Order: sequence, then C-alpha cells, then structure tokens
Amino acid sequence: MAYPTPPNSKSSVRRAGQKIAAGKATNDDINLVDQWRASHGYVINTFQIWLKRHFAKQGHSVEFAQRLKRRNTVIGKLKRQDADGNFLIKDVASMHDFAGCRMIFENLDALRSFRNFMHSSKVMRNVEHELRHDPQKYDYIEKPKFTGYRGIHDVYKHFPRGSTRGEDKKPWDGLLVEIQYRTRAQHAWATAVEISDLLDGEQTKFELNQSDRGRFFALASEIIARSHENIARAFPAQSLEQLRDELQSLENKLGILGRLKVLKQFESADRLRRHNVLNIYRDENGEPCLEVLPFSSATQAIDKSSELEKEETSINAVYVRSDNPNQLRSAYRNYFYDPIDFVQIIQKAGEVKSG
Repeated sequence: MAYPTPPNSKSSVRRAGQKIAAGKATNDDINLVDQWRASHGYVINTFQIWLKRHFAKQGHSVEFAQRLKRRNTVIGKLKRQDADGNFLIKDVASMHDFAGCRMIFENLDALRSFRNFMHSSKVMRNVEHELRHDPQKYDYIEKPKFTGYRGIHDVYKHFPRGSTRGEDKKPWDGLLVEIQYRTRAQHAWATAVEISDLLDGEQTKFELNQSDRGRFFALASEIIARSHENIARAFPAQSLEQLRDELQSLENKLGILGRLKVLKQFESADRLRRHNVLNIYRDENGEPCLEVLPFSSATQAIDKSSELEKEETSINAVYVRSDNPNQLRSAYRNYFYDPIDFVQIIQKAGEVKSG
C-alpha cells in the first residue's frame, strides 16, 4: 500500500508553516504543510500494528482507533497566539499530534498497567521507536489541564526496526506520533466538550481565559474524577458538594446538559470500514449532518478528507482507521453525536439536573 511521503526539505515545511501563521501563505505553502500532514498516515499504520499486538499479549479489553489530524485544524493551530501575541506553534515540523492513536480503558488500573507494560524494557528492547519525553510530562490525570482535560499522552519518534542503523532508511523515519490513554469516563467528558463546542460554535478546549462555559466543563471533569474514579486533583479548596452546587448554577445559566441530553444521534455506523472519512457538514437548512465515506486504502481516504476540508459546507472531516467498526464509533463519538455517557455520568455523579 502506497502512503504519501513527506517533503524532502523539513526546513521548507517550517517556512511554509511560519507563512501560514503570519497570514502570508501561498497555495504552495499550504499544500507543502498538507503533504507533511498526510505523510503521517504511514506512521499511524506502523503504530496501530505495534499496539494491537500487545493488546493481545496482555489480554486487555481496549477500544482503539487512529486518526490523522485535520488539515484545517493544523492551519488553525498555527495561527493561535497567546495573550502576548506570540504564536503558540513555532515549528510545524515539531508538532507531535499529526498522527494519533487513541486507547480507551475500562478504568485507571487497566490504563496504568498497560502503559507501564508499554514502557518496560521487555517491550522497548524489540523496537527502535523513541519515547521523546519523561513519562510524567504529559500525565494529565495527575495534573489535569486548565480546561479539565484528563488523559495521558505519549509521544514517540517513529523508527522501524533497522532504521537507526542505516538499513533501508525510509522517508518516514523520525516522524512523530501521539498515543492517547483515556478511561471511559475521561473519554465521555472529552467527547461532550467536542460535541458541545461543535453545536454552539465554540472552542472551549482552546480557551486561554476561562469563560463560564470553560468553568462548567472543568468542574464537571473534577466531579467525575472524584465520584467515578476516586481521585481529586483540581479545585482543592472546594468540596464535592460545592462543586456540584456551582455546576448546577452554571447549568441553569447555560443549559449545556439540556442540549446534550436531547441530541439526536447519527446512525451511520453500519457503513464503517477499515479506512473511513467522517465528514460533518451543514445541509441546506443549516443543520449538521454526518457523512460516512468508506475507502479501500488509506491514501484514498486521506486525499478525500483533504478535499472535503476545502468545501465551505464541511464543518469537520477526518480520516480515521480501525479494524473494528464498533470500537471506531465509540472512540470517535463526537462524530456520531453520542454524548450520552457524559450526561449519565455527570447526572449520577454530580446529582446535577439539566437546565
């Protein structure tokens, strides 16, 4: 299977990214960065084989899926600035989440057990992929993000066996991949944020200064962590009862749970295959609709997702891969408008009523 290869010059990719950030990019610049993005499809394939092999060995029940970062998301991230006007992404070639693999575990014990196994010398002695950071660096369970996001990320530099010894060096050597570890409860929260933002035209997960909406989701995350997973890592000065009261007040004001609770789910999962493009677009009435496009190869799917992202009616189009369609639907519930887990968990754990 032929995968897109990265551009020959990484420095040209960096310059193109800088032009995009500054609003001075040409079509050639955008296409160059998009070629860099698309080339990570090969890395996704390498890591999904490696990870799934170890699922079988350890006997873990894990929901697993992969995705290639969306073209428009990349462009948007390059343009983001901090409060002082500094660009948050200085080098597009160093972005580590073009290729992403997501694993969803039943509970924290299973998550940590499998991650520890993946970091063990027994596993790592048989590969040349490099973990690029201290294992605690991206542990957002112990240190949740300002937004309330919880999970653990590992970033690897991709080296197929033999690459570092100069044997048949491939053009994809050294590309990065982000491995995400989440529990079901953490995934339910993250899915709800994605869906709610999409419905309301917001970007809560990118907030620099917390709005009421951002506060709502941060509180919900901590309530879930304390009630469902028995860990407390944020809002140390507030009791669980105080968190519930504040969340209820914000729900009465914002009505977020109420909108998620009545949301009609899309029912297109029966069309899912190994290589898919999930495209959310607006119909002639302005209503969001889901289109599921199955393909026989990664290259075809990547090309189609790039094409769709250029269309004005497309809200969100992404290439995703999975050998198990049911797991794919669960791992990418935001594309199927399925926030029911979050609504049920937060109402049970927080005793919060929808507004």
